[in-house]
Amino acid sequence: MQKSPNHRLSDRVLWALGRASQQSQRLVRRHASEAGMRTQHYHVLASLDGDGEAAQAALADRIALDRSDLVTILDELEEARWVVRRVDPADRRRKIVAITAAGLEQLAVMDQVIYAAEGELLEPLTAAERKVLLGLLSRLSGE
Repeated sequence: MQKSPNHRLSDRVLWALGRASQQSQRLVRRHASEAGMRTQHYHVLASLDGDGEAAQAALADRIALDRSDLVTILDELEEARWVVRRVDPADRRRKIVAITAAGLEQLAVMDQVIYAAEGELLEPLTAAERKVLLGLLSRLSGE
C-alpha cells in the first residue's frame, strides 16, 4: 500500500481504517482472482452456511447485493452444484436457496483463499498485535 504522509487526514483513525480496508479488499480480490474464485460466490456460500437457507430476496438483502445480480450468481452456483433452489411451499412465487455438501466443500477451499489474503495483510503484526487489533475492531463495530 502506498503511503500518503502529507494527506490532511493521515493522522486520523478514520483515514487509517479506510486505507487498511482498501488494502484488505485489494488483497482479497488478488488472491481470489489467482484462485479463479469470485468473491460474490464466497459471500453467498458463507451466508448460507453461517445464517442458513433463505429466500432469494432475503439472501440478497442479507449480503447487500442487488437482487437481479444475485439471480445471476445463483445461476452460476447452482450450475456448479454448490447451491440448490426450491420453491417455497408457503409462497410458490418465492425460491428458497440452500448450500449443498459440495458447496460446503468449496466454501472450505474459499476460506483458505481469504485466510491467505488476511495473512498477507497482517504479516507486519505479531500474533499478539493481531489479537489486539481484532479486539479493538470488534469493539468499534459494536460486536
